[in-house]
Amino acid sequence: MLPSKKLIYITFIFSIMFIYTSSPAQVSPEIQLGARGVMSFNVDHQDGQTTSAVNDFSDSGLLTGFRQKLYNNFRGQLVIGFQFPDADSDLGQLFFHQTFIRLENKSNILKLGRSRVRSALIEFPTLRDDDALFFTDVLNPFSSGENTQDHQYGNVAEAAHIFGQRVWLRVHGEHFTKTPVPPAESETDFGLNAVGFSLQYRVPETQLWNRPFLQQIGIGFNNFLTDRPGYSSEFDQALKHITFSTILNLKPDPIHFVDLRHQTIFNTGFDEIDQISDYSAMARARSIAAFTSLRYLYRRLERQTVQLALSFGYKTFPDLLDKSDQWQWVANGYYRLGENFDVGIQLQYQRASGALQSIFGKDETRIQFALVYSISQLWNDQFDDRESILNLEHGYIP
Repeated sequence: MLPSKKLIYITFIFSIMFIYTSSPAQVSPEIQLGARGVMSFNVDHQDGQTTSAVNDFSDSGLLTGFRQKLYNNFRGQLVIGFQFPDADSDLGQLFFHQTFIRLENKSNILKLGRSRVRSALIEFPTLRDDDALFFTDVLNPFSSGENTQDHQYGNVAEAAHIFGQRVWLRVHGEHFTKTPVPPAESETDFGLNAVGFSLQYRVPETQLWNRPFLQQIGIGFNNFLTDRPGYSSEFDQALKHITFSTILNLKPDPIHFVDLRHQTIFNTGFDEIDQISDYSAMARARSIAAFTSLRYLYRRLERQTVQLALSFGYKTFPDLLDKSDQWQWVANGYYRLGENFDVGIQLQYQRASGALQSIFGKDETRIQFALVYSISQLWNDQFDDRESILNLEHGYIP
């Protein structure tokens, strides 16, 4: 049974929907509802341990949004959403991952609240967004590494300007979650602890049917404001990351989509870290992480039917005394059974060497049998959409 506060929240949301849908259209805001259920049966085998099987519904969630035309060319939006976190996290039964207000017009976006941090520039065709987290995202150095959401969600203040609807310049300040250090029971500092910006060229979704060779390319800079011992300069204390990404359409065909996705993350690290014994040291050590996906999508009559993808990730730590690296293979396939309802299978294999084995073990194999159902609904439709509310969630079919 859901806790009473969560039940009250859900009842409140649907009550608001009923009230607004019953009101005159000229005074009502646009109401958005997005939901995604991700259910998988996971079979895991880790080196030296017994094979385990679990029914996993993590990352399933609900999003509600309200949009309003303002007195100028801008429109305002409020989004509130929650998801079910990983079973082994300490985030409770529900995790509120989206709670923000956004102002936007044709070329400018201002966003304040809690949302997805800019720890990655593109999405990859994995079942869940954390399936290859250590290769695809800039890692949170303030976390203990127990919760994957620590690397993906935080308090954000972000401004974006779009040049010609294709070139995106984003500037952001973020607060990444800090793991409380005993004897403290909770975090009391909510100041910004990360700043950065990104520049991306992106073909609008309405033009993807043209299948241009270059679909997206970008570069991002993330800087964590740490308390590095022995340094007083904020520049020297900052943990710096440079991210490069690109998406290429290898086959210009309107039915048979073939694309290549790649992202590389350079973590400049701290020179004094030459050994890894825990997650904190790993996040602060100099590293290079790369992840690449080759994807095939059969899309006839604008309907996605079959997707097959093969992905590979590699990460190395060049400055460690004990040579350490890790790599991962991910292969998956999905078939659309009906409107927004998919069945899929995913196979993962990851291996670590050197000091990383104390954190991840030597190797792990996982097989996942999945059912995924996505819902997107509008009431009092008023606006053209640059992105639907479900674009806030990870898309296993990009």
